[in-house]
Amino acid sequence: MLTPMKPFLAALVFVLISASALQANPEVPKAVAQSFGEAVAKGILLLKGTGTTAEPVEWTAYCRDAFRPNDLLRIRVKMEGAQWQSSAAGAGGNVLDRAPRRALDFTRLRQRSAEARLVAAKAAALAQATFVSVDYQLAANADTGVPEWGMALKDDTGYEVGFCVVSGESGALTFQDWTPRVTASGQTSEGERAAQAVKRTARKAWNWTDKARNETKNFFRELFR
Repeated sequence: MLTPMKPFLAALVFVLISASALQANPEVPKAVAQSFGEAVAKGILLLKGTGTTAEPVEWTAYCRDAFRPNDLLRIRVKMEGAQWQSSAAGAGGNVLDRAPRRALDFTRLRQRSAEARLVAAKAAALAQATFVSVDYQLAANADTGVPEWGMALKDDTGYEVGFCVVSGESGALTFQDWTPRVTASGQTSEGERAAQAVKRTARKAWNWTDKARNETKNFFRELFR
């Protein structure tokens, strides 16, 4: 027979489990915190994952240096066995050409990368675009602080067929740009050129270049040119 306390405890456990489930991709800040401390984990500015046909098994996190505010830490977060492990992969004032202005608030991240990918896939289907792999970036909106997934969608040759931005909080598709190899007419109208210019301007906001890794060619190619 259940005592009055047991149903209360069961309900409390359910609430706690449900709350933790709402936070998407928690493995990344957790792994960073375990190796580098909570202060560094709370200073994550950008996540990148590249060229995958499924969920990435490795992320690169760019974080504020807790002791040198003008420097950034590059941290590799990788699945090893059944555990996510993090390791240092560089530091300094020139790790990124340009860094996001706000740190990621993972308590607001309700849509993990796999869910954002499904939103992009639906948009691709409507745009009659076919993709096989995705390059991911996660950063906070500079104005609202909402975590946003920026995704480059690529075909089997590596050609980028589209780019989508999905809110990590609501799951809404907030930006999309589709890039056919050739236009239907083979020519671009003045209106199309103007629309393309607007989209290029919007995409510049996602151009955080990792100069050191581009120079050494040890990092995946620059995302979202």
